[in-house]
Amino acid sequence: MKNLLLTILIFGATVSLSAQRFGYVDTDYILENLPSYNDAQQMLKTQTEQWNKEIQNRQNNANKRQADFLNEKVLLTEDQIRKEQEEIDREFREIKQIQEKRYGQDGDLIKLRKSLVKPIQDQIYVAVDEVAKKRNYGFIFDKGSDLIMVYTDPKFDISREVLLLLNPNAVEKPSKGNSSNSSNGRTSNSTKKSNSSGKSTSRSGSSKSNSNNLKK
Repeated sequence: MKNLLLTILIFGATVSLSAQRFGYVDTDYILENLPSYNDAQQMLKTQTEQWNKEIQNRQNNANKRQADFLNEKVLLTEDQIRKEQEEIDREFREIKQIQEKRYGQDGDLIKLRKSLVKPIQDQIYVAVDEVAKKRNYGFIFDKGSDLIMVYTDPKFDISREVLLLLNPNAVEKPSKGNSSNSSNGRTSNSTKKSNSSGKSTSRSGSSKSNSNNLKK
């Protein structure tokens, strides 16, 4: 997901670079506030726990069979020892095969993640494209990608606008990497109102309480 918008969205290629308008989006912030993404994460977690339990049960059974075999080995014939050891080795090989199937480079987990997350990525891309064209931006960078952004002006942050296109009823969560949403240009309406008046008053008369509420 971090590379979703690492390459930039470009519009109007005939316009010179100096005339282009730049904006940015934080896909991590958007994902955190999308119920569909949170549901996908929960599905992945549930499925992973189920697979882990399946593998662990087989591992426990194989370990027990190996221990029992070692304890009873002296009572077995050479042919019985050979056959039992072959069966135990086969069980351990199957466990490794299951682990590879579930968590390998092209395993079930990666396939499931792609099937759940890819549609959400596509929706974000379409929403970013719409907002960028609406604002006449030539370039949109992803703040949540590996691209290092030394400084960002909140007025060029389209994250909230993109989020509302995807989820009009979004109840904003604080971004994990920020102590307040205002640092990303996503200050709530009540906070903006308080800042514009230059006052932090409350009906209870406690300015300290009001300050704590803003931080929350």
